[in-house]
Amino acid sequence: MNKTEKVPFINHIYVPKKLSTGKTIIIFHGWGSSIKNYDDFAESLALQGFQVVVPEIIFHDSRNKLENHFSKEITQQYFWQTIFSSIDEANYLFAELEIPKKDSILLGVSMGGFIANGIYANNPEIAGLININGSGSFLLSEIIFREIDSRPPLSSEEIEKMISYDPMTKTKAISPMLLMHGEEDTVVSIKGQENYYACLTGRTEANGIEFLKYEHINHTVSKEMTEDLIRWLEENFKR
Repeated sequence: MNKTEKVPFINHIYVPKKLSTGKTIIIFHGWGSSIKNYDDFAESLALQGFQVVVPEIIFHDSRNKLENHFSKEITQQYFWQTIFSSIDEANYLFAELEIPKKDSILLGVSMGGFIANGIYANNPEIAGLININGSGSFLLSEIIFREIDSRPPLSSEEIEKMISYDPMTKTKAISPMLLMHGEEDTVVSIKGQENYYACLTGRTEANGIEFLKYEHINHTVSKEMTEDLIRWLEENFKR
């Protein structure tokens, strides 16, 4: 996608169900999922006083939805294209929503975690990031994906493009960050989150980062994870 190309968005918006915190949580869903699957999750966050927005993601819902997201060939062709396009579109999304970045918290699940992390890394004024079962270490995660699928290594051109989007190569924002991951995740390896966390905490300016790991949890959002998420939001945005 051309970075200067403006696109129309279809956003599901959930208004705060009690006294507003003044913050908006933007949720990016996982690969092959739909904004419709996030109604209950979004409502639970709206109950905490947040406006919640769930935008449609390219190649999903009404945006040229793919016929079979979980075909290996389709996943390999479109997974990163979806992530990169969504990162490129971010400024248009904020402009359309008319929401200041400083009042926005990005939340991503699985592929959405990659997207949220990529956008966050390019916008240090964003209020916060929640990455659930995703990764902020793009290059390492793709290397792991290829090892699992017995695919050839990345070409030098592919590495260069991956690095250009990789949050590992960006200056860390100073706003609060919550990384969450199931230790038994067989879809997106926890090693990506671990690598990103190690990178951040190895920098002198790193602060406000919480990394929670969950025993016996695969690629899902458990009740405990949701409870920890709400606790983190209360601690950081409802004082």
